[in-house]
Amino acid sequence: MACPAPTRWAPIVAILCLALIIASGGPAAAQPASGGDEAGLSHEEALKGLGEELTGSVHRSQSDPTIPQILSELDRNIEATRRMRQLLDGGNEITGEHVKEIAREISEIARSFRTIADLAPGVFERRLAEISSIDRIGAAVDFRIADARSAMKELAADNEAIGEMLRSKTLPASEIEKLRLTRQANEAELHSLEAAVAAWSFFAERQGEIAQRIEDQSEDLDVFFHALKENARVYEAAARTLKLASSVREALGDLDSLKNLDALRLQLVKSWDDLMQIVDEVNDGLLLQPTM
Repeated sequence: MACPAPTRWAPIVAILCLALIIASGGPAAAQPASGGDEAGLSHEEALKGLGEELTGSVHRSQSDPTIPQILSELDRNIEATRRMRQLLDGGNEITGEHVKEIAREISEIARSFRTIADLAPGVFERRLAEISSIDRIGAAVDFRIADARSAMKELAADNEAIGEMLRSKTLPASEIEKLRLTRQANEAELHSLEAAVAAWSFFAERQGEIAQRIEDQSEDLDVFFHALKENARVYEAAARTLKLASSVREALGDLDSLKNLDALRLQLVKSWDDLMQIVDEVNDGLLLQPTM
C-alpha cells in the first residue's frame, strides 16, 4: 500500500502503515474468513486477519472522538492567552475594565481546562477496550507460534521414523518410494512452517512494541488530564483573585491601593508559559509517537 504524505497525524499514519504492511501477507494473501475464528484459518489468513484487527485497534486508540473538542478548547485558550498578553504587555495603564476582562478570560480558561479534564473517564474507558483487543491479538499470535512449532516437532519425529524404516532394507520398492515421497512432503511442510514461525515472530515483536507504546501513552495521558484538572483549580483561584481586585478598586476608587496587582501580573505571565507548554506538548499526549 502507499502511505499518505506526512501531516500533523503522521505518527498515527506511520503506525497504521506498519500494521497494514504486516497484515498484507504479500500479493497472494487470502482474504480472512468470516466469523473471526483464527484457529480454523491458515497461517496466511490468520496473519492478515489479526493484522487488520491490530490496525483497527491502533486507529481507534489514536482517533478518540474527544480529540477535536480537546484541540478546539486548547486553541481557544491560546487565543485568550494572546489577548491577555497583548493587553498587559502593551505598556498601557491597567484599568478596572482591563482587570475585569482578564478575570473573564482566566475564568474561561479554567472552565476549559475542567471541561477537558472531565473527558478523561470516557477516554480511558475506550482506550482500555482497545488495549484489551491488542492484548487478545498478542495471545492469538502466541497460540499460532506454539501451534506451528508443535506441528514442526511432529513432522520432524515422523521423518526420523521414516529414516529408521528406510534403513531396515526389508521393505518393498514401492513402499520405499512412498516413504521417500512422504518424507519430502514433510520437509516441504517443515520449510513452510519455519517461514510461518518467522512471520508470526516478527508480527509478535511489532505487536509488543505497539502495545508498550500505547501503555506508555496512556500513562502520559493520565498525567496530561491530571495537570489540566489541577490547572483548572489554579486558574479558578486566579480568576477569583482578579475579581476581588476589581471589587476592591471599585469600592476604594483607587487602583494604587491594590499593592499586589503587579505581583499577580507576574504570576499570570508565568502561568501563560505553563499554558503554552501544555499546548506545545498536547500532541505528544494525544498521539502515538513511533520510533521506527
